[in-house]
Amino acid sequence: MRCAFFKETQNIGEMSVLDTLAKGMGIPVAPLHERLDNGEAHAALQLDIDARDQYRVPGSPTLVFNDGRQRLYGNVGYRIIEANIRELLNNGSSGEASWC
Repeated sequence: MRCAFFKETQNIGEMSVLDTLAKGMGIPVAPLHERLDNGEAHAALQLDIDARDQYRVPGSPTLVFNDGRQRLYGNVGYRIIEANIRELLNNGSSGEASWC
C-alpha cells in the first residue's frame, strides 16, 4: 500500500484501488469487505489505539516489554533489544529488578 501511494501515486483512499492491490497480492477481497462492513476491522483498530494509549507509545518503532514496564523507542540497536530480552528471559520470574 505504501509503495502504491508513495511510488506510484495511487489514491489508496479509494476502495477500488485497495481492491485491485489486494487482488494483486493474492488477498481475497470478500472477507476484507465483510470485516469492514460488520465493524470488525474498525474494532480491531480501536483495540490497537487503546493499547497505544495504555502503554504510552510515543511513536514508531516502539518495543514494549514486561507488560509496559519497559519501552524502547526509536532507532535502537539490536544489541540493546537483545540485552532487554535476555534480561527478561533470564530474570523474569526471579522477582529481581531488571537491569535493562
